[in-house]
Amino acid sequence: MSHRRVPDPSASTPELTRAAPAPWITRAAAACAVLLGLLAALGPASPAAAVEPLNVPSRITDQVGALTGSTAEVEASLDRLSQDTAYDLFVVFVDGFSGREGEQWARETAAASGLGAEDVILAVAVDDRRYGMWVQSAGEITEEEATRVRVDLVEPRLAAGDWGGAAVAAADGLRDAALGTGTAASGGGGGGFGTLLVIGLVVVLGILVVRSLVRRRSAAGKAGAQPAGAAPQGLAALPTPELNRRASQALVAIDDALTTSAQELGFAQAQFGLEATRQFGAALEEARARVSEAFRWRQQLDDSTPETEPQARQIMIAIIETCQVAADSLDAHTDEFEKMRDLQARAPQVLDDAEQRATEVAARVEPARATVAQLATTYPAAALASVTPNPDQASALLAGAHESVARGREALTADDRGAAVGAARAAQDAVAQAVTLLDAVDRAGQDLARAGTDLTAAIASIGADFADAERLAPREPAVQAAVQAGRAAASAAEAARTGGDPLAALRDVRAAEARLDETLEPFRERAEHEARARAQLDDQLGRLASHIRAVHDYIETRRGAVGPEARTRLSEAARLAQQAHRDAATDATGALSLAHRAGELANEAQQLAQLDVQDWEDQRRQRSGYGGFGGGGSNVGGMVLGGILLDSLLRGGGGGFGGGGFGGGGFGGGGGGGDGGGFGGGGRF
Repeated sequence: MSHRRVPDPSASTPELTRAAPAPWITRAAAACAVLLGLLAALGPASPAAAVEPLNVPSRITDQVGALTGSTAEVEASLDRLSQDTAYDLFVVFVDGFSGREGEQWARETAAASGLGAEDVILAVAVDDRRYGMWVQSAGEITEEEATRVRVDLVEPRLAAGDWGGAAVAAADGLRDAALGTGTAASGGGGGGFGTLLVIGLVVVLGILVVRSLVRRRSAAGKAGAQPAGAAPQGLAALPTPELNRRASQALVAIDDALTTSAQELGFAQAQFGLEATRQFGAALEEARARVSEAFRWRQQLDDSTPETEPQARQIMIAIIETCQVAADSLDAHTDEFEKMRDLQARAPQVLDDAEQRATEVAARVEPARATVAQLATTYPAAALASVTPNPDQASALLAGAHESVARGREALTADDRGAAVGAARAAQDAVAQAVTLLDAVDRAGQDLARAGTDLTAAIASIGADFADAERLAPREPAVQAAVQAGRAAASAAEAARTGGDPLAALRDVRAAEARLDETLEPFRERAEHEARARAQLDDQLGRLASHIRAVHDYIETRRGAVGPEARTRLSEAARLAQQAHRDAATDATGALSLAHRAGELANEAQQLAQLDVQDWEDQRRQRSGYGGFGGGGSNVGGMVLGGILLDSLLRGGGGGFGGGGFGGGGFGGGGGGGDGGGFGGGGRF
């Protein structure tokens, strides 16, 4: 809306320059082809020839010579698919899709060619750098499996310019899906590690690609200042849905980078002291401030007040560029930081220390289980939902730490110090997350016990509001409606004292009191209201800090599953809580309102994070045939959930905190729906 400040990317973020390559780029040699392909995609492109949907004459149609030298390999993969399954794959390489989306072009080509019910078409526009896949009808291959083939197998190879490899990957992936021999069909305890490692490596490849994009923002191509009549370039040229996807992706990546950076800084502070690491701490705080602002903009997009599309696009571009600036500020210190820690030289000692620490922390697991069991005799399951799985997850993380130590020692024996450092870091991170989980269990009893005392005070406090309502506005409908809701919350809180959920009851009473206070505000003297607000504020801010910390711990230890929505709510809750602290002395009423809003956002963050984790667990069970942390591959599962496996694979023997760029051209796109029983998808690469 016009009254809301929309960030100006050209004003709010400094000019971005290409930084010196971070060490992790040189160590990620396997991704070089992907990066080169993507960087090429960012360069000026000549207009692609417009090709209308075709009547394809055979299984291979190559109008641009993309398959030169690999035709035989592609034909062999197509033969394997048709011989072993009921499916045939048709591959088409052209210059452009005549302005159509890839999925639409593929679907129309399938129709024009009269393809059968069990035929699949993969269409690639080499100059447009778009592609589409269309499956004529659902059968042995589900839409989910086809999407996985497209996104996990085909897109990375297209992004690298490996046209023949993309066609072979499509054929082999469809064959595995139809036969039930691929990722979706592998199950049982023994296959868990391989399945999760494949998933992890695919995600790593995607993150490496995203992080390695260098944003091209010349004076003539800035998103906010394009020459009159010039075609949009860079981020400004992206469709709004793609821009929105990249903004969300950038927030998740930089949020994880901040978590990793904080852990690395903590390790260095313990080793070298605060003074030697002061500049790294300052860089981290600066990056956190930028990311907090980016999350605030994301919350602005997500709230109930809509922006115009140009305003929304401007905010999305600002989010991407702000995340890039934060990443650059972290990466600027990478080389010096790595030299200070010199992990490659100290890898044997670090592995020994991690193993010893994992053994020490493991002694806390059984007491934590006993604590949860004891709390369960007093409190309902809902009150313990955030800590009940913590002992099992901590145990899986510690087992994963021991496995990482073993892999690190094997790497040392093979004189692969880079791999040893990656394993050492994974072990350190796993132990740190296990400690956070077990600390949360230790605090749970205190928090719940304090909630009982706080509940008594809250019921008394809202009772005073009832008296004020009767005294000041006995016939005011809005006030009396708030009184009725407050009495219901107070009654439920009384019941929660004996076997209920005191934390939830306390939140409900506080929320009801806040609504009642709002309706009474016009009827109270300002001084009285301020005094009451100040009396509530200290207690509210204390509980809010505990709540935000608990949600932060939950997300941090499950960051491999938690998406941008929960992180956005939590970041905004933390920002509002800080603002409430600043305003407390001068505007207690306003600060209390901010604190209540921060509490609501923290609740939303917790709910969204729990939904993300549940979705992650469901997908994991569907992919591998087991669930929870008790089956095969559970240790790796815990490390994937915690974001540790991907992080260690990304960083290897060292590397940048922030990664590369977020905003350049990329691969990937949305899936498409179907009609007549078919389905497909596509996008840019």
